[in-house]
Amino acid sequence: MSNKTDIRLWQKLSHVSCRDLPAAVSAFDDLTHPSVITHLRKHWPPDLVAAAITLTIARRKAAKKFVDPEYLFVDPIGVEQATGIEVARYKARRFAEIGVDRIIDLCCGIGGDAMALAGIADMMLIDTDPGRAWMARHNVETAGGRRPAVAVADVTTLRISDTPFHIDPERRTVHGRRRHGFEDGRPSGAFIRSLIDQAPDGAVKLSPGVDLENLPAGEVEIIGQRSGLVQAVLWTGRLSHDDGLRTATRLPDEVSFSDHPDQPIPLAEPGRYLLAVDPAVERAGLIGALCRHLNLPAIHPFLGLLTTDTLPDTPWLTPYACLETMPWHEKKVRAWLRSHDGGEAIVKTRDKTVDPDIISKRLRGMGSCAYTLFILRMDRKVRVWITQRI
Repeated sequence: MSNKTDIRLWQKLSHVSCRDLPAAVSAFDDLTHPSVITHLRKHWPPDLVAAAITLTIARRKAAKKFVDPEYLFVDPIGVEQATGIEVARYKARRFAEIGVDRIIDLCCGIGGDAMALAGIADMMLIDTDPGRAWMARHNVETAGGRRPAVAVADVTTLRISDTPFHIDPERRTVHGRRRHGFEDGRPSGAFIRSLIDQAPDGAVKLSPGVDLENLPAGEVEIIGQRSGLVQAVLWTGRLSHDDGLRTATRLPDEVSFSDHPDQPIPLAEPGRYLLAVDPAVERAGLIGALCRHLNLPAIHPFLGLLTTDTLPDTPWLTPYACLETMPWHEKKVRAWLRSHDGGEAIVKTRDKTVDPDIISKRLRGMGSCAYTLFILRMDRKVRVWITQRI
């Protein structure tokens, strides 16, 4: 994707003379079957066929993240790395809150964030990969945003001045593995610190697994969707609501909980209900703050479960009614489930105390009742709580 030949191929695919090719490719389900490739090569050159197949595979991936993906120009890895439109629009609204008229999108990739940001401000898109930079401009224009300026450049060589910025550091190694350390991305953490000194108002897209204790000053927001945690964002300057603040956000509900982390977690013996803490709250280090906010205790400092005898009204806890608790012995638990019309058995655990997939299959019965089992190590002892989700 990063050489001139690739760019010409993508540009040619976008030309009116080749528009029938992606449509022809998309009509097939198995794009790797030799007969499909042979058929397509009867009508188009092999290099264009290969590019169109890559594009179609990427567009199918993009359907989970973007509206009207059939109009986008994307590649598979670019789609995996890109911010989906729901998250991008949410982030763009924070830029809109401070009244910006120009934003620089550094390491823009295929333009996932830029498609939303271009709806509120003039954009400058910068990426080291010419193919991705071309895609980003095409996608922004397709999404109806303002026509962006584009530069192919190493962002570490640029002086950004004080323009508000968004940056998405590369977190993949040459072997495709992901880096989670702030200092280990490309560009490096050291460069991002210097960037914030130049242009204080910024958004740094990070992995939700990033070490939260060694970041520059600002607000850290953990964003989750139904599929799980999707990213962390370091907001700096005017985009930050308060230095040191942590925020948990869940989309598409657009609910957020903000406070300062590492507050004491009160403990108590499990009561009538177990309450599973939302992953974004837990990842943000806000369990203690949530306990204080709701006046509820946890059953353990590190298990992400609160407890109560009266259900609270909050979007941040998933309640389960406790039916039975006992030391973890598979045969005894299976016997209890069998005697209580047990069917589906959903197993939740921590720190590989058990293998939830294997144990859930072993415990599944022929009955009609579904149960959720929390199999947890309480200090040295492993206990199970048999519950039903409310």
